[in-house]
Amino acid sequence: MIILKRINRLYNTRPEGFPQIRVYHKKGSGKKSPRYLLKCGCCDGKLEIYFDKEGLEINGVNGSIEDWREILFPLLQIEKEYKNRFII
Repeated sequence: MIILKRINRLYNTRPEGFPQIRVYHKKGSGKKSPRYLLKCGCCDGKLEIYFDKEGLEINGVNGSIEDWREILFPLLQIEKEYKNRFII
């Protein structure tokens, strides 16, 4: 898995004019799953994502990876190939 590296400065803006999301990663240890911590680029808002091979926990909400795909892919406008058709 490739871990995203970014400069995590406050108010580091992207070309679109939005502040860049700050990304932090921690490896899993013992019973703790690895996690991503996403912080807002302009304030102290944060989102924690814990993950393993079976599922994701996003801000305390557990679900299977397939459930999260069904919810998040349409929001991100990602096309998914399914039985030789594209579903948006």
